[in-house]
Amino acid sequence: MFSIQERLGLQTEPIAGAAWQWACMLRCATPGFVKSFDPVKQTCVVQIATQELVLLPSNSSAYQNTPTSITIEPIQDVPIIMMRVPGWSITFPIVEGTECLLIFADNCIDGWWQNSGVNAQYDRRRHDLSDAFALFGPWSQPNVLENYSTSSTQIRSDDQTKVIDLSSSQITITAPVVSVKTVGGTPLPLVNNGLYTWINSTLLPALAFHGITVAAPPTTSLTTILEAQ
Repeated sequence: MFSIQERLGLQTEPIAGAAWQWACMLRCATPGFVKSFDPVKQTCVVQIATQELVLLPSNSSAYQNTPTSITIEPIQDVPIIMMRVPGWSITFPIVEGTECLLIFADNCIDGWWQNSGVNAQYDRRRHDLSDAFALFGPWSQPNVLENYSTSSTQIRSDDQTKVIDLSSSQITITAPVVSVKTVGGTPLPLVNNGLYTWINSTLLPALAFHGITVAAPPTTSLTTILEAQ
């Protein structure tokens, strides 16, 4: 079946060629991985994970403009993207090799990056490698998670030794040790069955032997949160 271009006799090759050339100069998004992270500036050095396919001249006339894959130099001082609003943040440890998605801004971000607020552009560049943001979350197939939960929200370690699981019916915390800290005020007693039994069967009798009488902890202080201890 003839296409519309063929029916109308349109010469699309020059248009398609020009569009392709324009697209080749436009940076939008690409996967990468962290080479290093600066926790003070909260920026990272990122290596783009996809090589650039370019046409390089050859000494042999039979291989002029040979397609060749080259690795782009690591991008410096890339701002990170994580969940944050004024007064609150969710952060994750960023280590070498962490995969990310690089997003390239429409224009120069230098003024905003240095001063915040609304600023003039320091340069007229558009969709440039210099204006990348690192968005963390994407991962490749060799790094997929085991036992991905389809029925709850989880904050978890990859090996699942530490998991906070939020389902529609309950919240489950799994960890070798769980510490509950308070900021100001008086912390409430939190003990598990093992500790409660030890207090009543060992600690209180020992204190009583030395003439010290202490009331047993109330049963209302029991919690299942500390079962891991």
